[in-house]
Amino acid sequence: MMNSGKVTLKLTKHAQNKILQRNISLENIREVVEAPEWMETDKFDRSLTHFIGKVKERFFRVIGRWEGEEILLVISAFYDRRIKRREKDDKD
Repeated sequence: MMNSGKVTLKLTKHAQNKILQRNISLENIREVVEAPEWMETDKFDRSLTHFIGKVKERFFRVIGRWEGEEILLVISAFYDRRIKRREKDDKD
């Protein structure tokens, strides 16, 4: 669990493994969760929220479930290459 600000982050085992594999910092997760460029509700599980923002000029997605007003259970986090493609398609 990480708490240094407004939101307390709890990580599932899956999230812990993925952020280690992908060399993602907890600070990047916190930044996107606390100030996302936009948010989406998950298509398959309406209890999940996708927080999307830019980290180092790349789109970054954090998927989580609120467990309280200020506690977010992080399910996964990753750099989302599909968004860049979608953004490009929108310009064409």
